[in-house]
Amino acid sequence: MARSRPISLLVLLLAFEVALAQQPGVRLPADLSEEESHQIAREGKPKSHVEAAFKVSVARLTQALEFARDSQYRESAQNLDLYAELVTYADSYARRTTSERSRDRHSCLKTVEQQIFKHNMTLDSVVRELPSNYRDTGVRVTSMVRRIRLRAIDDLLGGGSFLKSSNETPD
Repeated sequence: MARSRPISLLVLLLAFEVALAQQPGVRLPADLSEEESHQIAREGKPKSHVEAAFKVSVARLTQALEFARDSQYRESAQNLDLYAELVTYADSYARRTTSERSRDRHSCLKTVEQQIFKHNMTLDSVVRELPSNYRDTGVRVTSMVRRIRLRAIDDLLGGGSFLKSSNETPD
């Protein structure tokens, strides 16, 4: 009995990972550790799954800042890239696993927006710590994450058309 429980848990996790892999564009970044992947994959509900992805992403962002302050710039840039991949994953997961205009989607996109906003200063700190030869990574990641945040805000406020309509100028 005690031996069958870990095996059944592994089979369940494997089935969940296979189900995620079958959804196009919704795959965990390959550079995650096995523990990080399992931490995210074991969360079945959309909001808790997105929150778990952000928990791991924030840990990677914090690690990127520590590496940058210790002059380990390559490692910092790698963690920064992984942070961006996890944010992209969380956004993509929220959009592909929930139906449009559902409560789950709304709460997931709200989590995406709030987490990006909450950790924006840390992201800026990492970019400032990087030397010029690694600055492109920081600028690219910052731009990508801000676009995801704006898209989430747009979907929350106007169903994806709020920012588009405000950019139009009257004739």
